[in-house]
Amino acid sequence: MSTSWIASATTRRPALLRRSAVGLVAGSLLAGCVSGGPSGAAMTRSPGAGGTTHAESSPPPDWRNASYMLTCDGLAPGGLSVTLVNGVAQASAAGGGPLHYDHFDVRYEAEASGDIDGDGVPDAVVLLMCSPQPSNGSVEEVQVISPSRGRIGVLPSSTTLPEASVLAPLYDPAGLSVQRGDIVAGMKVYGPGDSHASGPSEHVTVRWHWDGRRFVRVQ
Repeated sequence: MSTSWIASATTRRPALLRRSAVGLVAGSLLAGCVSGGPSGAAMTRSPGAGGTTHAESSPPPDWRNASYMLTCDGLAPGGLSVTLVNGVAQASAAGGGPLHYDHFDVRYEAEASGDIDGDGVPDAVVLLMCSPQPSNGSVEEVQVISPSRGRIGVLPSSTTLPEASVLAPLYDPAGLSVQRGDIVAGMKVYGPGDSHASGPSEHVTVRWHWDGRRFVRVQ
């Protein structure tokens, strides 16, 4: 999320860029956990000759009703623990960030599924929106989660993209997918004549690859 906002009188500062991706950039990932219930396929050994293994499917996690540890794209570097209920949650900002907001409103935006880390098991890519209050803006954070190991990492902030101008690009929730092991994100970009009021009018597709340590942008 990269819309600019104006904080309350007690926390007034220049309009902040609405940022997108995910609080912890490479080298500063916050070790976090995500819980959404059982997921994936559990391997079991059946009785009988050969002890043949087979996959026993279980319901996929409901990411609209799951717990996350996030930084709201760096606004709360100390980390916020939130549990979404029907896609929304509110977290106290006490001690969470330097701007001393009262709280953060967190909302589920979209998800995609596919094998990101190459272990053969589908991972989840979850797009979250985070709005510090009081303010009139929001940021976005994209978390990538393994069903067996928890959070793999977060995508770099959209403010770091070369397409970022006065305002950072925004995610298009409908454009989030996993293709051939990479995360593909459709994004809305602010053009020369665009403003916060009008919104972005241009589009770009960004592709991210997990190299085993961090997410790197690929063409």
